[in-house]
Amino acid sequence: MTDHIAIPARAGDDLFGPLVSVAPVAYPSRDRPAELQVRLTAPMTDRALPIVVLSHGHGPSQYVSSLYGYAPLANYLSVSGFAVLQPTHLDSATLGLRHADSPEASLYWRSRAREVSSVLDHLGVLDKVVPDVAARMDTGRIAGVGHSMGGHTASMVLGAQPRDLATGYRGNARDERVSAGVVMAAPGRGGDALNPRAARHYPVLNDTDFTTMAPPTLVVAGDQDYAHHLNVVGAAWQTDALHLAPGPKFLLDVHGGEHSPGGISGYDSAETTDENFTRALLVLETTAAFLRTQLAVDDRAWNVVTAQLAREDSASATVHERPKDILGGRTHICAAFSRVTTSTSRRIRTPTGRPAGSSGCGRSPSTATSTSGRRRGTRGGSTPP
Repeated sequence: MTDHIAIPARAGDDLFGPLVSVAPVAYPSRDRPAELQVRLTAPMTDRALPIVVLSHGHGPSQYVSSLYGYAPLANYLSVSGFAVLQPTHLDSATLGLRHADSPEASLYWRSRAREVSSVLDHLGVLDKVVPDVAARMDTGRIAGVGHSMGGHTASMVLGAQPRDLATGYRGNARDERVSAGVVMAAPGRGGDALNPRAARHYPVLNDTDFTTMAPPTLVVAGDQDYAHHLNVVGAAWQTDALHLAPGPKFLLDVHGGEHSPGGISGYDSAETTDENFTRALLVLETTAAFLRTQLAVDDRAWNVVTAQLAREDSASATVHERPKDILGGRTHICAAFSRVTTSTSRRIRTPTGRPAGSSGCGRSPSTATSTSGRRRGTRGGSTPP
């Protein structure tokens, strides 16, 4: 039998497939050089749906870096109980604006973060296109997810503040509606960690302040994702948010994983350098479990998936948790999940009726070394951010 990334018909005892996916949905685009288009993917269920805004990367492919990419991730999150919204950012290769005469080209990092908030500002657009799904979307429970440059975007929405050395601009794009996030293969700190060529070509990567990124966040990084064209540290560079940001932070350390671990960015994507169905599924399951617990879909999901990983598959990945006392001199205690509270401004028209719970405490290693003794690599190849 051929291995493949299955889209489960059941993601939990209370959730069922199939999915509905609608694209492109046109959003208000005043003063934007291209129309803001979004894909919505959601399960066909009568349950309330927390929202995930999924930000694509800046890779070389035409369609991976757009609303047409990341189908494995978008589909798996949707069948796990979320309404997933995927905007096409201005740096998408499909728009042809990377070399435009614009101070934001080629990364459009400021616009990327604004576009995430714009997607949330104008959810009413979906009432006209997919009213049944829109009626079930819960604006009291929102997460930001991103891969590569999309991880940089998600970090900004969660509170990280990059500074463009060319302009002195320190970006503050924190959106308080976003209460949790997942950053995958995202750029780390700047300074002496940055490759000199990357420092010149991508000035915004020179200096990112993670100390303002407080919401609960899962960092996903492959220990073979060296990104030598961007940094001189090695694969540990993509884990900086774990060590430098306050609040509950967790790391999924994917052993053998490269920039798109296993193939999360697309089915048969040429950008995937380590295509491995088992690895991709592990990343998808762990990501979904984190968000299901954080956004009050399933209080037990995170504990179940991390216990299973430690028991049955520690050779493939390990989960680390940063102790709270690493920042701010606080008492050394386990950084358990923050409890998600019900919002009175919720857009959903029917109550979810379930508060979120706190997860148990995981490992708290002081380094990025896995329990199997494997240390993250320091050189090799990767794809653009």
